[in-house]
Amino acid sequence: MRPIVPLVLLSLLLSGLVTEGGAQSTTPRPVVEAGLGKGITVRSADDKASLNIRARIQVRFTALGQSNDQRDETTEFGIRRMRLVFQGNADGPRLTYYVQLAFSNLDNEADLRLPLRDSYITWTPKRDLNVRVGQMKVPFSRQRVTSSSALAMVDRSIVVSELNLDRDVGVQLFSKDLFGTGKLGYAIALFGGEGRNRLGRTAGMLYTGRLEAWPLGAFDDYVEGDITRGRTLRVAFGVNIGYNQNTNRPRSTIGTPYAAGDFDYRNVSVDAVLKWRGLSLTSEWMARRADRDSRRVTVNASPVTIWSRSGSGFYVQAGQMLTARLEATGRYSRLRRANGTDPAFTNGREAGAGLGYYLQGHDLKLQGDYFHVTDATTGNLTHQARVQLQLFF
Repeated sequence: MRPIVPLVLLSLLLSGLVTEGGAQSTTPRPVVEAGLGKGITVRSADDKASLNIRARIQVRFTALGQSNDQRDETTEFGIRRMRLVFQGNADGPRLTYYVQLAFSNLDNEADLRLPLRDSYITWTPKRDLNVRVGQMKVPFSRQRVTSSSALAMVDRSIVVSELNLDRDVGVQLFSKDLFGTGKLGYAIALFGGEGRNRLGRTAGMLYTGRLEAWPLGAFDDYVEGDITRGRTLRVAFGVNIGYNQNTNRPRSTIGTPYAAGDFDYRNVSVDAVLKWRGLSLTSEWMARRADRDSRRVTVNASPVTIWSRSGSGFYVQAGQMLTARLEATGRYSRLRRANGTDPAFTNGREAGAGLGYYLQGHDLKLQGDYFHVTDATTGNLTHQARVQLQLFF
């Protein structure tokens, strides 16, 4: 009878292993996917949680020269942008997150070198009401909100570079399908007003509002160009307002903070997009006005004048797909300073054209452009040529 005991124990042990193995085999395994333009995604079998990781690099060559020979020509290779994106959902599709880190020199502010560009959580309880909290792009300028990965030319207009509201920390209420018509959207936001990676030092907030419309139906209006060469006409319009109270930065949310003093800024912009059969047109007008042109403040017991930067401008940009992968583009921009504002803020114009070759849409593309950039105040003309390769894995 004694040999039976070890046999019974062995059979119990084996049955336990089989049961455990069977339980493991019935547990759903996470799904892993990877691909160019999609990154690496790990998600639960029930889709309640996911993590997507993407990397983007822009390698750029730039050549600059001035027609008046005031300085020698300059040429450089640089990493214009190097980004890592972590995004996904948690506890179902209604709760998502987005984090973007930047590591190139020009992606960091000179006086505060921190890699965090975006970090926000989005909750979508209803179609007409989405809530986003964290550090994000301020919903103001169309071209600024459009990702730099999805631009038709190498970079944004000089008007947008000067007059946009960039990123800030706060809360945004928005909808991309107001009333379920697929033709209206809005965004109402409240921010700290000091820009990204900053802490407020005085009372005052940044208030913004945006209303947008797609009269013929929604489409990819935040992707420049018409790579798909859609056969139907698509149009979009946007109107934006903003008010930044007691900011200590010369361009509202951008620029090296003043050692003392602040201004109130009012911002407004309108924009329009058209796409049809490979043709794309984009235009935007923007304006920023301070409550006063300058202030006299005391810094280290000495009186100092600080200047605000008020001005306005517009750009018009057009593109045409010549083949399924090759696009020709052109842009004209005009920037005007307001009388009495910062003397260092000068009028400007840019006019240029470029080519883009899309090997894998915007995820893998080669772009080049040539611009005349004119300082309208001094008459100085800068010749600018750029070539950029982008990989967005």
